[in-house]
Amino acid sequence: MKFIKRFILNRPAEKRLAYFYGMIATDEQVWLLKDENGELVLIEDELGEYSFLLPVWPSRSFAEMEAAHVNKSAAAFNMPLSEFLEELLVDIEKDGGAAAIFPNEKNTSIQNRDEIKEMLTRI
Repeated sequence: MKFIKRFILNRPAEKRLAYFYGMIATDEQVWLLKDENGELVLIEDELGEYSFLLPVWPSRSFAEMEAAHVNKSAAAFNMPLSEFLEELLVDIEKDGGAAAIFPNEKNTSIQNRDEIKEMLTRI
């Protein structure tokens, strides 16, 4: 199973994006990382469009696989999709951030709250 997960994780960003939306629409949750202090793990926006990015994954296993690259001491945790959209992303955007959807060490799709909500209405 790990081979299949690694294969999916190494797909291009647009393929991971489609997989992400299929999973979160079904499970109605997203997975994030927190550091040893309980703070959300954030990443830098290399394009400089946003102050920071909040990485999110469709499952615990993908979040844990990437934790090794982002922050080895990070722990994966889940959040209901409704809470993610209506509370966390609102705060993230107020602070100048956006979501990094299903990132890997090569690339990611960056989306704001409205784009995420729009994608979910299409599923």
